[in-house]
Amino acid sequence: MKDIGLRIRDAELQADRLQQSAATDATTLADVIAALRRQYVPLLLCALLGVIAGAVHHVTTPEQYYTSATVLVDERPSALDEEITASIPFARNDTSLLNELQVLKSLQLATEVTRRLELQDRDIFLNPPSSLARDIVFGVKDSITGLIGIGSASEDPVETDPEQQRAAQLVATASKLQRDISVTRIGLSFSIEISYIGHDPTLAAQIVNTYADAYLEDGLNANVESTERTAEWMRNRLEELEQSSADVLAQAAALRQSQPGRVAELRELAQRAATLDALYQTISARYEQISIQGSFPVSNGRILSQSIVPKTAALPKLWQTMAVTLLLGLMMGFCVAVLREAREMSFRVSTDVYEHTGQTFLGHLPRIDFKDLRNAQPPPPKTKEIMLDAQMASAENATEADAAKNDPVRIAWERAISGDLSPQLYWSVLMPQSMYSDTLRNIHTSVNLGAADGMGKVVAVTSMLPDEGKTTLAVNYANMLAASGAQTLLIDMDLNDFSLSKALNLPQGPGIFEVLRGLSPLSDAMHHLDYTGLGVLPSGPRQQQPVTADVVYQRNLHALMAELRKHYDYVVLDMPALGKGAEVKAMIDLLDKIVLVCAWGKTPRSLVARYLTHEPEIAQKVLGIALNKVNLRKLDRYARPGWPESYLETEV
Repeated sequence: MKDIGLRIRDAELQADRLQQSAATDATTLADVIAALRRQYVPLLLCALLGVIAGAVHHVTTPEQYYTSATVLVDERPSALDEEITASIPFARNDTSLLNELQVLKSLQLATEVTRRLELQDRDIFLNPPSSLARDIVFGVKDSITGLIGIGSASEDPVETDPEQQRAAQLVATASKLQRDISVTRIGLSFSIEISYIGHDPTLAAQIVNTYADAYLEDGLNANVESTERTAEWMRNRLEELEQSSADVLAQAAALRQSQPGRVAELRELAQRAATLDALYQTISARYEQISIQGSFPVSNGRILSQSIVPKTAALPKLWQTMAVTLLLGLMMGFCVAVLREAREMSFRVSTDVYEHTGQTFLGHLPRIDFKDLRNAQPPPPKTKEIMLDAQMASAENATEADAAKNDPVRIAWERAISGDLSPQLYWSVLMPQSMYSDTLRNIHTSVNLGAADGMGKVVAVTSMLPDEGKTTLAVNYANMLAASGAQTLLIDMDLNDFSLSKALNLPQGPGIFEVLRGLSPLSDAMHHLDYTGLGVLPSGPRQQQPVTADVVYQRNLHALMAELRKHYDYVVLDMPALGKGAEVKAMIDLLDKIVLVCAWGKTPRSLVARYLTHEPEIAQKVLGIALNKVNLRKLDRYARPGWPESYLETEV
């Protein structure tokens, strides 16, 4: 127990170290380029959708026209301001300009423009045409708000007279105009630009021009009102001074008659009367000036430029729309690509096997394409013994053509070409020059490395999950060994799935299950393939339950394997998937090597790594991992420059 505990702990530390090394592997520019190559399809699709959406939006968006007028604010400084400006010529207060900007943005000025142009009665202003995108957005918004009940409760309408309704409509229209109008300062000057964008070019020009005129008239009216208020105040003040002066004179006359000897008081009253008279004269003169100014009011600004009716629309701009929608499409495509990359948790390249499992990478097994068989040359004849006698060589060459015609592999190739034979299970002998066969030869070389001679080798082929191609690999590997002259036996140990018998078109009969249960002799369950001479021991005629707990069954299995090692060079076992049962673990002491098959782009890396970490006995017997169903045209997109996958040819 102590030894097992130490082994498990070491395996966990090794897996953690591998995962940490994989996590700390810095992302380089090559990784980014490779990711773009992998995800170029969603990027291009989203960019194309963005361009299409931009074109549709441009076509369905009503034209809008830009108009503007410029007003110069002519500040009228006071006497004190004139004295300061004389000493500092370039000093000018911006506060007055900011005040004028607020006047231009005020609701009062917008109401005056609305009243003059009668905008409250113009449907083109109140209900302008909208784009298709806006209609869709507001339609969805209204549907959602209606669905959740926001704003569904309607209040009882309040009865108002037509005048109040008219006034409310005027204020609402003026508020809309106030939001749509744009008032900006031009640089650091005292010039103000009034701009508006509308669907009617004539109305848009009228709005900005009327705004400029209304602003100047508002300034004149403000000056007149200010002058009138000042004049009114001065008139009242003059009347008060006149009354006060008359009262002082009356007091002085009364004091002079009653007490002529009070000279000091009389002198004080005389000075007071003179002060009131001087103040009266000053205010009277100022009143006359203000009265004259009120008769000729002067505006504090002037119009520098008025808007003309535009002939070409300012919006929508095609290039801006296309650029924005293209950028949005690329951003959406980038998000999709990032999500797709984040979901990439399977094996793709050899480094995935090294870094995540620590196992040996056995090679790539491409998808089998039957078109390659028609384009390829017939398989070469079987290798024969070396000939040192010239006469024997000439006689052998004379019969070489006849021997080639009778070669069983050549016959299988011709039947596969004609469609009478499914080449999938004979691919290793029909296409020995393919990458699939190269990978099988690499597996075979790895099996023989370090193996003891004299005894047959038991090689188990399994996968992590079902439907990963383990049976196809096992049959092709066994066929390749049998075709090379090795005594080979293929056993179907997957008792729950007898797909091997169906694939090889074997007749129904007893199988390994019946043999181990003592229900049938081994000879009755054995079959041989015609083209390679491969011995096949199927699982049985029907699905069987696992019998890993049957002591006699396990004893018979050990005895059978020991006997098969004496008669066969290689015993290839097609085992159930590791995730389906414990058959592999129950037979671990009978196996020499385990070939683990993982589907390219399907088998999760973390699942394999965790299983091998928690099952160290199986991990020690694993020869390596072979990636099956590889798409060679996409394989180089997952490899960095310089990795082995970047040099593989795309053709099988």
